This record gives sequence, C-alpha cells and structure tokens, in this order.
Amino acid sequence: MVKRILVFWFLALFSFNLAAMESPANSKEKAGYTLLDQFITAFAEMATKGTTETLEPTLVRMASELKKAREAGEIDAVFYGRFARFPVITKLLSVPDPSGVIGPVVDRELYFFVHDMIGEDFKKEGGHAAINQVANAIAEEILNLQIYLDTKDKREAMRKKLDERISGKEN
Repeated sequence: MVKRILVFWFLALFSFNLAAMESPANSKEKAGYTLLDQFITAFAEMATKGTTETLEPTLVRMASELKKAREAGEIDAVFYGRFARFPVITKLLSVPDPSGVIGPVVDRELYFFVHDMIGEDFKKEGGHAAINQVANAIAEEILNLQIYLDTKDKREAMRKKLDERISGKEN
C-alpha cells in the first residue's frame, strides 16, 4: 500500500503544473483537457490525503466520461485510446494482490506502458526505481496528451506540408 501511495505522490509531483493551467491552447478540445485535469486532480487529491479509498469511483467516473466524450465526438480515437490506458494502469497499481496471482499480468502491462512511454524496461523487482518509472511514464503520457491537444488544430497543415515534402511537390 505504501508503494501505491508513493506512486500517486510522485505522479502528483510530476504533473501538478498541468492542473494549474487556466486556459487551454485549443478550446475545441475542452473534453480532452477536462479529462486530463480530472485525472491529475484525482491523483493530487489522493497524494495529499494519503489514501486510495476514493480511487475506484473516480476511475469508473473517468472511464464513463471518456466513453461519453468519444460517443459525442468531443474527443478523437487517438486521445481516447491513449487516455483509456490511465484508468487501466491505475487500477492495476491499486489492486491488492497478496497472493501474487495477478502479479504477472500487472508486471506485463506495466512493462509495456513504461517501455512505450519512457523507453525503459520495467523493474519488476519493485522498489523506488519501479515507482519512479511508472510515475515518469504516466507524467510523460500526460504531457504527450497535453501537447497533442494543444497542437491538434495545427496538425492538418503540418501533415499537408509533410506529404508535399515527401512527394516532392514542396514549394
């Protein structure tokens, strides 16, 4: 349990600045910004309270709001797929497993997530190094999603320019 609390504390520490943002760069992506803020705020709250007792309802609410936003067309498939990993990873980190039955599943998912986000192999032996890896991976993905939302309106022009450059039609 202490390890899980530390994960939440490190996550809050690394991502607290994002929660303080007043106005998003791309107001059309309000639902995405709101979801990111909810995730960050929930972890900051857990870190300050030192408990995970409100985690389950928070994750369920976030997953529900994510699904509704996708169905309403307020977020795209890219944001949906990437953000959907947060509740899954968080739930895996918080599930008590004294018998070690789901340990291999948790280790596998954390390995993939950490490797995808920060390019390191997850330290299955645990400890502070593993906690830091997971916290850094979550913070990195939060930043990536923030950048994605901030630049989404510019991506079409950037993609067109790249396509022209590749095809040799660059001016």
